[in-house]
Amino acid sequence: MPRCVLLVDDTAFLRSMLREILEQSGAYRVVAEASDGTAALTLAPEIKPDLVITDLIMPSLDGVELTRALARAEPAPRVILAASADQEGAVLNALAAGACDFITKPYAVRDVLRTLGGAPPPPVPNEETARVLLLRIALIEGTPLPRARIRVLRSQCARLGELLGLEGEFAEVLAADAPATLSLILRTRLSAEDARGWAGRLVGVADVVAEPALGREPGLSEKLPLRAASALTGSLRVKASLLDRLLDHLEQMAADRQEVARTLLPARAPSDYSAVDPILRRMDRGISRMRAEIFAARLVPFDRVASRLHRCVEEAGKGSSRRVGLRIQGGEARLDLALLEDVGEILESLLPGIVEAAVGRLDILRQLGRPEEAQLHLLVTRNAQRLCLTLHLPESADTPGVVAMDHLLQERMSKLGGSAAMISENGAWKLEMILPAGVSLVRSYLCQAGKHLFAIPVASVERAVDLPASRIRVSDGRSFWQEDGNEPVPLVRFPRIPWAQADGSSRAGFPGLVYRVGPQRYALAVDAVLGETDVVLRPLKEAGGGGQIAGMALMPDGGIAVVPDLPNLARTR
Repeated sequence: MPRCVLLVDDTAFLRSMLREILEQSGAYRVVAEASDGTAALTLAPEIKPDLVITDLIMPSLDGVELTRALARAEPAPRVILAASADQEGAVLNALAAGACDFITKPYAVRDVLRTLGGAPPPPVPNEETARVLLLRIALIEGTPLPRARIRVLRSQCARLGELLGLEGEFAEVLAADAPATLSLILRTRLSAEDARGWAGRLVGVADVVAEPALGREPGLSEKLPLRAASALTGSLRVKASLLDRLLDHLEQMAADRQEVARTLLPARAPSDYSAVDPILRRMDRGISRMRAEIFAARLVPFDRVASRLHRCVEEAGKGSSRRVGLRIQGGEARLDLALLEDVGEILESLLPGIVEAAVGRLDILRQLGRPEEAQLHLLVTRNAQRLCLTLHLPESADTPGVVAMDHLLQERMSKLGGSAAMISENGAWKLEMILPAGVSLVRSYLCQAGKHLFAIPVASVERAVDLPASRIRVSDGRSFWQEDGNEPVPLVRFPRIPWAQADGSSRAGFPGLVYRVGPQRYALAVDAVLGETDVVLRPLKEAGGGGQIAGMALMPDGGIAVVPDLPNLARTR
């Protein structure tokens, strides 16, 4: 008999894709669909589905909260998550709330049906007495959401017997940056061969080693190996400093390639160019691939530190008789690895104090008749140049305790070139932290001014314009552009660049870019707007060039361009 399924997703197209996959299999029947978690909770008691497949990010009630509510239902349906590759933190939260497994977008028919089918039934025990086995399970290389897959595998392996060892060992495995293996000790009546064969059939598993765990008994402080033997697939935690050096070497390689082309080609007859040009093209492709791979390793989602932050809040609450959770919104935002490491350390040191200051103790809340569970809400947003973290505190937050943390936080943030402030809004406190966004891939206008190249993020610009000399006015040493039917627009200058000293009478005019700082519009004049391109933007932690430079940009051909600080130029014009 087909199993009844409830589909929950705010995108009708994705629901229809899943419906087709499920109903064509013959094993499932979609009995209802919902566009958000609130609607799903209304439908579930009426239709009593065997299986609920839910998206994570939805209006009204998200997938994590929906999972938590369904887990309390009687009978509780089996919940499967539908997730993107950058939602690992949210998937881990939903698994902790009671979800069984997850499928990844875009949907692949075979993977969806294998996951929905669940783990195979455990083999019949073939030993009279239990034995202790060590299982090392390696994931298939490139498995989506590897930390979440390891958490599912651990839960599935619990069906084979009793999991042994310290809970912290598993937490450490799950906290690894890109875990490739799971190592666990299991008391079971299965033989090592049967346990290995069963685990090898689980979703996402590439290889399994099962062997007697001689001398390993519960209560020992000996650490389980976090990486399996060399026969198993492994992964490497790459530091941001190493990626920095690789990017620097790559920039030098691109510059050397340009120098080779300038030196080699003029010395050859045009008929010989055909022999050299393919070699240079291969070098270009190699440099481009290396840059893309380094950059992909450099940008990671904020959710990469989500499990650490959730664990930090939970442990702080348990250690101080408080019941508190953390909700992270915007965890899919991709940040520079170095910045994420710094931000993660700051938040981990900050959150225990915030829990103590902002959340009441259980015994006091019970006496006052107030809700015993509180929640911190962290909102993550970023644009091309700025990262903003906003931590909303419960309404019951202790005002003196919160304000007392402000000075220490300001000092730590200033070292990263950012700022922080405790803000009271409608009777509630929130902590706002603003930082340079770190290395990022940014669509930019490439402009020339004198001998200098500038990369100006497209998102910062209102529009490109022509600035004819007849419409440029100079008053009290400052230049303005008279736009048709509008107030004069201040013309921004770079004092140290020769072209900026020219007024409208010295040339026919300038190409320009119009941008805003608050309500005021400014026009930046350049010698040429060369077009749009993607650049690797590397902001400066400290202002350079007299406050006129926000960072440096690596162009696709390996060249370097300056990223101007547009707001500061407007202030110092």
